[in-house]
Amino acid sequence: MNHKVHTVFVILLTFMMVSCNTPSPYQVWREQAKTNIRLLPEYGNVQKNKQQLAADSAFLKEATKEETAEKASEMMVQLGFKHLNQGDRQTAMYRFNQAWLLNPQNAGAYWGFGSVYFSFQDYKNAIAQYNKGLKLDPRNKDIVRDRIRATESMR
Repeated sequence: MNHKVHTVFVILLTFMMVSCNTPSPYQVWREQAKTNIRLLPEYGNVQKNKQQLAADSAFLKEATKEETAEKASEMMVQLGFKHLNQGDRQTAMYRFNQAWLLNPQNAGAYWGFGSVYFSFQDYKNAIAQYNKGLKLDPRNKDIVRDRIRATESMR
């Protein structure tokens, strides 16, 4: 093997080894979610501690100063999608969780949760979240559309 071919081979082999050992963004997300409930839909449905409950209470009080909880929840969904469209999944999930906290009956929060999973190509979890949203709002065109996209992506 001549020197140039050998060098190219070593570079390619090194690149492959490094890329195989580098966790994917979703693997990193899932690892972080083990200690950050804000990365999980509905805050992971875990029992919150006193500090978390106090933070929730302060947020609810501030968010509903000038708006109803329902209106503030819709605003959080819109803000979540703004962040998701900018590639900031973490902040997006935080906003979707806040939308859910303000109004657990807001189908848009579940659309957001599903969309974060969709962005990671985790279509199974995306569909599960879209289904929760459709139980609340069976005619929600956005959720129906994205659920179809997720289903087709699984094929």
